[in-house]
Amino acid sequence: MATRGTRALQVGRGSVTFTVLAAATAIVAGTAVALLGFVFPDLGADAASESEPLPSGVEQVADLPVAPTVLVVLALVLAVTSAAMVLTESQARAVVLRCVLLVAGPLVVLVGAQLVPHVVTPCWAGEVPSLCEADGNGGLDFPDTVHPFGHALLGWLPLTLLYVWTLRRWWPEVVPRWVPGRSSEPRDVPAAA
Repeated sequence: MATRGTRALQVGRGSVTFTVLAAATAIVAGTAVALLGFVFPDLGADAASESEPLPSGVEQVADLPVAPTVLVVLALVLAVTSAAMVLTESQARAVVLRCVLLVAGPLVVLVGAQLVPHVVTPCWAGEVPSLCEADGNGGLDFPDTVHPFGHALLGWLPLTLLYVWTLRRWWPEVVPRWVPGRSSEPRDVPAAA
């Protein structure tokens, strides 16, 4: 039977898995939305006002990528659960900092994936004017059909990679085995000569 610490690590690995899955889902959904937008240009934000049904049956393409948010919220719940299980056993400074990292990661990924793409968008500098369009507030932004892909590429992907890299560095036991670069050997055990 698994001990409480082992279960806490398993729940923590589940949290990391759902965070990575959320980023992957955001990339797939963003790509699908962008491709659908190029294939069916009538699927923009004004598509809901059209009287005839859309070929894909989707009212607005920009509303498709909701799954990543749901997955990262689930990851956040698992991270809080894992941190609570770990903190009932030990409250050493290193353990508390690792738990804070585990809980803060999905939260930073979720909030950052929504905010960072609006800060680092090339549309603000006008570098890609053929891709950008007026946002109605006097600025430029990605069109609705490319907007989710921008969030995936500029927000979800880099923040998730940073989160997993940080966990791999500071708490490698909580990183799932399938994540590339994870060492299968514990850090504290010296290699056999």
